[in-house]
Amino acid sequence: MMRAGGADSRAVRGVGVALSVIALLGAGACGPGDRPESSSKSPSASGSASVAPDTSAAEAAKSVLDKGIVNMESLGEGDGAVQKQFGNTLASVPEDVLSVSFAFTCTGGAEVALTFRLTGKEVASAAGTHVCDGSTIFQRSIDTTGSGPLGFSAIATGAESGGYAYAYYSEKKQLP
Repeated sequence: MMRAGGADSRAVRGVGVALSVIALLGAGACGPGDRPESSSKSPSASGSASVAPDTSAAEAAKSVLDKGIVNMESLGEGDGAVQKQFGNTLASVPEDVLSVSFAFTCTGGAEVALTFRLTGKEVASAAGTHVCDGSTIFQRSIDTTGSGPLGFSAIATGAESGGYAYAYYSEKKQLP
């Protein structure tokens, strides 16, 4: 009985590792009905279970924003793992900014309900929902009056996986 040579065995193992990585990256791009049961059940080439780190899903969401929103002055941005509840507050909108454009995207298949607060008051006209499909951007224009904090809150339903990214952009400025 012949045993495979060391180089052949390493090549096969390398292909297996590459396919595992591709499968994990592809799972973040699936729709809610296409998603595999759990990526943690897929054994790697070494035989142990592997899970993609949460940061890769957030980075994928950030990439969608970076490609979709160009030539706008960012006032603040961030990303993270989709959880049941999450959010962020921009400490203060600059006084010369008359309106802010808020952009948000996410992966993993959850549905996210977004609400906004400007200087402590709810901005009902900006609220909405977004499906975390990893390819579309939720965007709202929010009129601002003077400086003050602007924040969003998100409540995710369905899958609690994937990542999100958001950014606040200066949309209209007061002329000097």
